[in-house]
Amino acid sequence: MFEALTHEQDTGMTLGSPTVGTWHPALAVGALVTPGVLLGHLIQRGRSVAVHAGRKAAGMAHVVADQGVWCSYGAAIVELGEAQSALPVTTAAEVVPADLEGATALRAETDGTVYLRPEPGAAPFAAVGSHMGSKATVALVEVMKTFTPVRTPLAGEVVRVDVEDGQAVTMGEAILWVRPAASDG
Repeated sequence: MFEALTHEQDTGMTLGSPTVGTWHPALAVGALVTPGVLLGHLIQRGRSVAVHAGRKAAGMAHVVADQGVWCSYGAAIVELGEAQSALPVTTAAEVVPADLEGATALRAETDGTVYLRPEPGAAPFAAVGSHMGSKATVALVEVMKTFTPVRTPLAGEVVRVDVEDGQAVTMGEAILWVRPAASDG
């Protein structure tokens, strides 16, 4: 796992590639970015490297580098600005439906099998309409008997689940969508 390089500017913040590779975003334009959020993956010689937002990263993704773009060290992969709900929510690979506008897709960090509950017969980690706290586990992705938790980057409401328990997923595939909780301020 790598942390994106952070460059602060007058108009916002640019998050740069921490190494070289082919870029595969895990978020869309309009997504809320907070420290630790998975930004995407860089593929290097067939190996996937997760890239997360650093400690200073905060804002809404205004620009996200396209899927499959070659990135050199420091190349801009995500540009952040102030959160604005009127931004379009798109990437080159997908158009987010209007009912998911403002929601953040939680995506698989690797290929594997997704589990939506901690064990067979148990209640699911999250269901549509449930409210999750920041860093809550919403699923597990299993690869070769190793389970990696999928956690919410922010507190919010689960608005859609895109997979079924036990389904095979690919890296970057949306597992579920969380809409940030309204602030009290």
